[in-house]
Amino acid sequence: MTIREVVQELEQWAPPHVAESYDNVGLLVGSPDMKVTGVLVNLDMTEDIIEEAIAKNCNLIIAHHPIWFMPRKKLNGEDYVSRTIISAIKNDVALYAIHTNLDNVQTGVNKKICDRLGLQETQFLKPKDADAVYGSGMVGIFPEPIPKMAFLEQVKNAFHAGGIRYADSHHTHIHKVAVCGGAGSFLIGDAIKQGADALVTADITYHKFFDNEGKLLLLDIGHFESEQFTSELIRDFLMKKFSNFAVLLAQTVSNPIKYF
Repeated sequence: MTIREVVQELEQWAPPHVAESYDNVGLLVGSPDMKVTGVLVNLDMTEDIIEEAIAKNCNLIIAHHPIWFMPRKKLNGEDYVSRTIISAIKNDVALYAIHTNLDNVQTGVNKKICDRLGLQETQFLKPKDADAVYGSGMVGIFPEPIPKMAFLEQVKNAFHAGGIRYADSHHTHIHKVAVCGGAGSFLIGDAIKQGADALVTADITYHKFFDNEGKLLLLDIGHFESEQFTSELIRDFLMKKFSNFAVLLAQTVSNPIKYF
């Protein structure tokens, strides 16, 4: 089984052309003709993940976040990005990123978030095409409305959040919930238009918290926390498609943020 064959399956699921324009998805390092010895799946690509892959005889790392976005002029080992790339090349470890293209498909990152919360009747929060095949964020409903504080507790537990930063709203109960893995404050207006009671996302800046205007319970649960189960999503997809090599979840925790 070659990397090319694995990539073909991944790109039928999450086509690269639906990734955002700023993104850097696909096979970033390595030859597509390499035989796959094993796959290590993680949210990020770091030096520690390369070391774990080598130790586990995995020569393909599939991560949600690409190791670099903009063109680089140097690979001199002076920063973690170049050290990670150099280590991958030296050790014949291929790097594949499946980022905003996996955010924008119906069975991708945001559907996984909805499933973690137990939301039903899910659909895109902001469709990108007339047939709603691709889109940004998702929205769904609970079978029954949940008291607001119980909802906050449920979200915290579901995503193992060290804390939740939130802007309050007039709601006493939460029924319709919008979600967006990673930085999703650009969808605040869409969540309000769709009549969502809450938006669960991450990376909200101070001034963006005002944009809810009291109409929307606006939650920032942390970038890593919101997307951490993407690794399980990728692992499960690959295990259904391939049985002739190991697909492992990385044990290295790549979240750089700690809570005190």
